Amino acid sequence: MPITNSSPDRHVAVLVFPFSSHPALILGLVRRLATAAPDVTFSFYSTAKSIQYLLSSSPIPENIKACHVSDGVPDGYVFAGKHQEDINLFLKVAEENFKRAMVVAEEETGRRISCLVADAFLWFSGDMAEEMQVPWVPLWTSAACSLSTHCHTDLIRETVEIHGMKIKITTN
Repeated sequence: MPITNSSPDRHVAVLVFPFSSHPALILGLVRRLATAAPDVTFSFYSTAKSIQYLLSSSPIPENIKACHVSDGVPDGYVFAGKHQEDINLFLKVAEENFKRAMVVAEEETGRRISCLVADAFLWFSGDMAEEMQVPWVPLWTSAACSLSTHCHTDLIRETVEIHGMKIKITTN
């Protein structure tokens, strides 16, 4: 299938850090975007384990394509029990794995990737977008909590207690 890059053939690649709450938060956003833009293809890249977990609870819109990338764990590897060992293995090969998976998705859909949305943990994604000459949208999944905290700072300061004692805020 020939790969196109025309406006009606928009294709957004979504690169996910497949640990903790990152995949679910990003998939929630992508579901809403896919529903609002049914003519856009969204390729959602994560590990098979992450995708299986996410999709076990509810189906995704037809314009979201789940794309597997390797978790980076070599065949026969025995975990040593080191803190964040799985994360380190994933990140060691993530950039190349995402690049390969995006080529496959472009070939399968016939649509050239026109935008790269990525978890901000994937620091290399900005360089990838620049190489591909497409817009880059980094997502910081904790941003909503941070924004909410800033919006409610006064309320938090007025009501927070430490060891049963109200904190008195004074200004000079």
